[in-house]
Formats: sequence, structure tokens, C-alpha cells
Amino acid sequence: MRYFDAVLKSRPYVAGNEFSMADIAVLGGMIFAALVELPVPAECEALQAWLARVNERPSVQAWREMVAQPR
Repeated sequence: MRYFDAVLKSRPYVAGNEFSMADIAVLGGMIFAALVELPVPAECEALQAWLARVNERPSVQAWREMVAQPR
């Protein structure tokens, strides 16, 4: 997480100025971290800001709604 925090200090998304497959890959890791209750360290402010931005994307919100539905 600290590696990506350092990367995100200099750009809005993992691979540059636009949301890309790189962000989707990191998001997958962040979802796994949440599932195993591994918190983002408090000092990783850039990563936390990125995660908040990504969570606002309609595609991510739609995915969260889809997995929240009872099976």
C-alpha cells in the first residue's frame, strides 16, 4: 500500500492522469484487503484519496450494489 501511496502522490491515477486498467488491478487488491480486514495505513493519504475517488465512479458503485444484493 505504501508503494501505491508514493505513486499516487505525483498523479491522480496509478498510471497517470486517466483511470485505467492499472487502477482496476489496484482496486482489486484494495477490495481483497478490505475482505481480510487489512486497513489502509493512516499515513497513506494519497492512497486513501485515490480510493475515495475511485469509489465514486459509477462503475464501482454499480459493482458494490450488485454484490450487496442477497443471493
